Amino acid sequence: MRSLYPLIFSITLISLFGLLQVLFFRLFNKKFWDKKWLRYISWMLPLAGIIGVFLWEIGEYRTVNWLAYPGAITAFIVFIFEFCLIISLPVSGVLHFINWSWEKIFSSKEKPEKQLDKNRRLFLRSSAAAIPLVALCAGGMGVVNAMSDVNVFKKPIKIENLPDDLNGFKILHLSDMHLRHYVTLNDLESILIDVDKFSPDMVLVTGDIADDLKLLPDALKMISGLNSPMGSYACLGNHEYFRGLNNVYKTFESSDIPLLVDKGMVIKRGDTSIFIGGLDDPRFMGAKDLTFFKNAIDKTIIDRPNVDFTILMSHRPDALDYASEKQVDLILAGHTHGGQIGFNGQSFFESYFPDRYIWGHYQLKQCHLYTSSGVGHWFPFRLGCPAEAPVIVLQKS
Repeated sequence: MRSLYPLIFSITLISLFGLLQVLFFRLFNKKFWDKKWLRYISWMLPLAGIIGVFLWEIGEYRTVNWLAYPGAITAFIVFIFEFCLIISLPVSGVLHFINWSWEKIFSSKEKPEKQLDKNRRLFLRSSAAAIPLVALCAGGMGVVNAMSDVNVFKKPIKIENLPDDLNGFKILHLSDMHLRHYVTLNDLESILIDVDKFSPDMVLVTGDIADDLKLLPDALKMISGLNSPMGSYACLGNHEYFRGLNNVYKTFESSDIPLLVDKGMVIKRGDTSIFIGGLDDPRFMGAKDLTFFKNAIDKTIIDRPNVDFTILMSHRPDALDYASEKQVDLILAGHTHGGQIGFNGQSFFESYFPDRYIWGHYQLKQCHLYTSSGVGHWFPFRLGCPAEAPVIVLQKS
């Protein structure tokens, strides 16, 4: 059943967006809707998207790439078109309304500036038609950006009462690689080459590593090959459940990277003790499950000794609310992909969902959280929200 979640989610999203763009065509752009060929395209978009999702899911399930690729591309193009139309059609409709009002008011009046009025009406009509086209071009840019290089950079986080031994401590944060179609082992190798110049002290991997589990052993070997002095550690994401948890466990058992699931371990740097914990994932999409994370955090830290610093890996940033009450100093998370649309270094959806901690650095009480936009994606679209592999640098405030 869990393997059907991406299918159900994708079909629901494409159907909902498809109905919205049809509704917006009819309500706000009647001149467009009167053209039969545009009506057909409007109704065919969600149907084509649903067919694409089914082909994509069958190809993924059967590992038939020649079926999965065209299905995925069709679904992505349809979703992008629908999203762009939903945003642009209401604006286009406003311009249509202004033009209609202008003609209604002045059509019966004789005016000496007749040519000026004609140019004004032409401008309004052209703008109404151009806005959806501009939005579609922006959607195309989002696809191009999704295929761009991953941003590897230093991200300083200032922490009060940081132990002296951890001042300048560097953590490579890898999340949501989704190794298969859009991020390959060659891409991971390029990222690790870029990372090497920063000499990270530790590597933390916060789930959704490989959508093709055949790539997981080599990926873990490459990550451990960084030889970070304080080691590499990982936690589960929802896609580990989707792809086959037993195989994931077997792969980690034969690797050098510990998989921490509702448990932790203590390491030392100088005279400073650090507790590294990894939380389980609730698997499901949707609202925050605070009860799940409360239980997961309690299980993880139940045997935590008296330590100087606590770091938790959580695939989802939802852990921050409860962790801030349990003397946790730092959480690294992913899952959100930053909403895949951003502006000025912040998720486009931040103001709508401020308690979801979608992308970037957050602090609640003494607990700090960094939510990565992720190395990869299962939906290749990013606009103003680049893929990233941040090197978190702890600094004494």
